[in-house]
Amino acid sequence: MATTEAVSNDIVDRTRRIEFLEAVRGIAATLVVLQHLLADEFPAYQRWTYHHLDLGRVGVVAFFLVSGYVIPLSLSGQTLRTFATRRFFRLYPSYWVALALYLALHFDEIVRQVGTPGLVLNVLMVHGMVGIVSALPPAWTLSIELIFYLQSAAAKAVRRLDISAYLGLAWLALYLLLCLVEWKTSRAMPTTLPALLFTAGVGHALWLRDRSGSRAWLPLLLAGVVLVPAGAVLGADPDGQWPPFTYSVSFLAGIALFVGCRALRRHEFGRPLLFAGAISYAVYLFHPIVIDILHRRSGLPDGPVFVIVNLLVIPLVGWLVHRLLERPSIETGRRWTRRWVPSASAGSTT
Repeated sequence: MATTEAVSNDIVDRTRRIEFLEAVRGIAATLVVLQHLLADEFPAYQRWTYHHLDLGRVGVVAFFLVSGYVIPLSLSGQTLRTFATRRFFRLYPSYWVALALYLALHFDEIVRQVGTPGLVLNVLMVHGMVGIVSALPPAWTLSIELIFYLQSAAAKAVRRLDISAYLGLAWLALYLLLCLVEWKTSRAMPTTLPALLFTAGVGHALWLRDRSGSRAWLPLLLAGVVLVPAGAVLGADPDGQWPPFTYSVSFLAGIALFVGCRALRRHEFGRPLLFAGAISYAVYLFHPIVIDILHRRSGLPDGPVFVIVNLLVIPLVGWLVHRLLERPSIETGRRWTRRWVPSASAGSTT
């Protein structure tokens, strides 16, 4: 029989393995906020980031690796009904409030841009699946996340959850095909969608490695490190938004961030980093609203002062949203699912 000390050590070890995901989330959300603030306030930084490294894209890539790791972890201990319900309560209430606030600030502009049908698709969070512009700027990634959720749920439904990791190679192939089309036609293609779904597949493969020692992660990771930059060079940025060097370096930096935190997963992460991870979704959704309101109402001078004030206010708003909206919503989802399935994994990562 295992000793009490051994059991306690095992619990601590498993907790720290989950903590590294919060650390990645916290860093990723901070990078997204910094990118938007610095690029808006400092033209010299905007020029530099365009040609070298986009911190926001680093954060987004890291977020998709986290999703790739977390979703199979959740699905492995939950029914599909439980999973869908908990995901809904985790994602939609906070998103709807953020979207409503942003619409209050930019309603006429957004309606002109996306139209009423596009606005409905934004409310449903499926706009990105059909190429509709995101009404809430950072929410362009959420539709792509939903595709990965649906893919993973379908794999779970046929009792082949692990196959979702290998589907990453199919997404990588689609990415390369679209890059080839860009090269042949000099027209921009939606290459980022399959690239990020491939990235989630890498995260899934890393979860398989930690769960059962699977080596599926190695060919996936190597393929991404080589072929995503190769595709960026092949596509050659026909619309001028993403220079191949910046696209490639930002992608590789996002992978390095996740892999680095994972390598430290048996170590204790500091409370500030875990706090940043806990409020990361709220920070991600609400930071453009804070920036917008402070631009309109604060009278603050542009530049360093504006950036510093935002870096103080945004985490505060994120904490309030997390405490008053996000956390109660998550708990509501858990209560509902406990009534349906008493044995559902109440403590699993959501």
